[in-house]
Amino acid sequence: MTNAWAMIHRETGEIKELQSSANRDAGYHQHKSKERRAGRAIDFTNANMRYLHEVYDALTTAQCGYLMLLQCYVDYDDGTIINPDKTPMTAANMLAALQLKRKRSTYHDFMSACIACGFIIEAEDGSFAINRRYHFKGAMADTYAIKTYTAKVKRVYSEVKAADIGLIYRMLPLVHMSTNALCDNPFEKNPKKVRWLNRKELAEAIGVDPSTLGRRLPGMRFDGEYVVARIKLGSEPERYTMNPSVFYRQDNEPGGTLQAMFNV
Repeated sequence: MTNAWAMIHRETGEIKELQSSANRDAGYHQHKSKERRAGRAIDFTNANMRYLHEVYDALTTAQCGYLMLLQCYVDYDDGTIINPDKTPMTAANMLAALQLKRKRSTYHDFMSACIACGFIIEAEDGSFAINRRYHFKGAMADTYAIKTYTAKVKRVYSEVKAADIGLIYRMLPLVHMSTNALCDNPFEKNPKKVRWLNRKELAEAIGVDPSTLGRRLPGMRFDGEYVVARIKLGSEPERYTMNPSVFYRQDNEPGGTLQAMFNV
């Protein structure tokens, strides 16, 4: 007999039954099989878009970048942060992964904030886990998840500032479900009704100055690929689209136009 999950919406109190654990596991492995056949990076984690604002309201932009890296190392079963050999990461392991050995106070400030807010959970045995409310590995039964292809984030971490990765982290709740547009109605099913964000609106939504966004976005690449495309239509303000090979919300392949947009 398998157990069904239930999710309680914190604001409304609504109880929603999700997939059984068996179906959840089957869905996850089926999706990985599709990804493998398509030749794409199959290692991905999910972020729950509904709750990410709790993270970036409490952490600095750089700390959001640190968390984005650590969530790439979560275990499928319980969210434990693990090494490549599947052993739980120690504080020393995380210091190394985050490249903060010479900035131990920065590391301790980050971990203290995450543990205090419940983003990272410290177990009695000294291991650490990412709270599945925010990041997890496995299938999700509704449309509130966005996938992060972890290999790209891991490879780029040594080349991009943590604050730049943190900027991208703050954008994740704004990614539209089919077009990958950065918009203020990311769950709108009709593409013609997508309300794109211009630079000023996007900067305001993620809590940075528009000039900061203008400086950082044009050159930001993950593993050699641009993360965000800027779209200009006549005299209209710029619009932005997230690269689907880095962050994507659907199980199917992105449309040809969306893929070609980043083919440079």
